[in-house]
Amino acid sequence: MTIPARTPRSHDSAPQAQEPEKRRLILHAAVRVFAEKGYQGCRIADVARAAGVAYGLVYHYFQNKDELLESVFAEQWTIFINALSAIDAGPGTAADKIAGLFGFVFDVYKTAPAAVRVLMLEVTHTPQGLRAGSTRETFERAVRLLADIVRQGQEHGELRREADPILAATSLLGAMELSLSGMVMGLVPAGTEEEIDRARAHLVATAIDGLRVAAR
Repeated sequence: MTIPARTPRSHDSAPQAQEPEKRRLILHAAVRVFAEKGYQGCRIADVARAAGVAYGLVYHYFQNKDELLESVFAEQWTIFINALSAIDAGPGTAADKIAGLFGFVFDVYKTAPAAVRVLMLEVTHTPQGLRAGSTRETFERAVRLLADIVRQGQEHGELRREADPILAATSLLGAMELSLSGMVMGLVPAGTEEEIDRARAHLVATAIDGLRVAAR
């Protein structure tokens, strides 16, 4: 889950009620700066400038740039987990739910490509972002939730029973991640909504067909 802000010191002048909003403002600015300059190329001062806050305020919420990046990862994973949980709890077949998950992620790319760019490019260069407690926990939860959807499909005779649910879940997440990475790097055309929808439809068809019970 998202990493909580540290308890404010008694001499801080900013009202406590404003702290979550200020923290979110800094996180969203960090996404834009990381996407534009890359994690290694940006400074805390760049994030403060983009957020329109004082340089020292960033350090009020985050010890350093590493913690800021980890918090970006954690926030985005939390959004993903909430969406996956809602899809899992909702109606529809397993195939519908897998397609719904992919649809959600590709819609995020349409509306917030900078956030996707940061996640896809920076997590590979900063493995501590995935090993860190909060982010690792949410990743494991995502795998378990998706594996549960696969089991639902197996129990209803929709998906192949011989497929290992955990391996299927990690394969689905891996296919999604690599597809998004290809879009971010320009290998997969994604300059228009039509191209993004085409990539999504191809991924959905390929992923689900690999798990679906063959027609008799």
